[in-house]
Amino acid sequence: MQATEFLTKKSTEIQQPIYLITGTEKYLKNQVITKLSSLIPSGLQSMNLGKFDMEDEWLADAINDAYSVPFMGEQRVVIILHPYFLTADKIGKKLNQDPTELEKYLANPATSTILVIVMDDQKIDARKKVCKLLKKEAFQIDCLALNEKEVSQIASKKIKQNGYRIEESALGLLLQKTEANFSETLAEIKKLFLTAEKTKVITQEMVARLVPQTLEQNVFDLNKYVLNNQKTAALRIYHDLLLQREEPLKLNALLIGQVRLLLQTLILLKHGYSQGDIAETLRVHPYRVKLAIQNSRVFTQEKLRTAYLSLLKLEEKIKTTSQSPENLFQLFLTGYFDE
Repeated sequence: MQATEFLTKKSTEIQQPIYLITGTEKYLKNQVITKLSSLIPSGLQSMNLGKFDMEDEWLADAINDAYSVPFMGEQRVVIILHPYFLTADKIGKKLNQDPTELEKYLANPATSTILVIVMDDQKIDARKKVCKLLKKEAFQIDCLALNEKEVSQIASKKIKQNGYRIEESALGLLLQKTEANFSETLAEIKKLFLTAEKTKVITQEMVARLVPQTLEQNVFDLNKYVLNNQKTAALRIYHDLLLQREEPLKLNALLIGQVRLLLQTLILLKHGYSQGDIAETLRVHPYRVKLAIQNSRVFTQEKLRTAYLSLLKLEEKIKTTSQSPENLFQLFLTGYFDE
């Protein structure tokens, strides 16, 4: 079930013993967690609502809490956060969790407890026995990234509810600068409220001045200049990013990622995929796919392939030679690394 649908449910309709929350939209995840937590009256939450972070607390303790009888109430809610043991990622984790107790619980859950497992951005490792059981027994709530239209509508509603108004051009610029990521959009709106406190109007000038451009957006502009053969503009942005102490290898990795996205998008479009299908297939935010669609149609598949391979050669040169990254990037712009 989609999170947006779940959030419309009444408390009496939430009856599953086990919930699995997945997806990348943090705002929706927090909303779902809040809704499930609210099943416990505020006065009883200290006794019947448990939250366990798997990076610092033992899974066995969370399961024991789930089996506990509610105190002065009819129900318990137990929330498990950061369950890295359900993914393929264990690097640098302090606790070596044993999933055996969770496997037993999934086979025989407590009747008076709602167990909530909140995944991070990583995918579940479907090869694991515990994950197979979880997918079978849990009711899954997908917190998928909102598309641009949804973010615009919800952001506008929240601004109005707080007694403010936002200029249409300001909202467009805000979505552009936050790449229509709702969590980031919401955070920036809170800052803009302070600036517009007297007038109650959020203007385009306020957004332009106060909402920063992300590194990814700077690299997006850089990539656009590179692909359009605007060497002077591309070198200027690259030089500015180096002055901001951005690592050359990181910049190159971002460029490679953006060209790869354009190439993948162009190929999928040719196979009849829609914007939503591409976002789901590539696990990329819909807004980024929208921009990729707009830009991929300008370039041929061969041009994107050449740029991609040249960036890989540039990366190798940055890693293996002592030459200035800026000089190497200049060579890249002249086509030195093309096949």
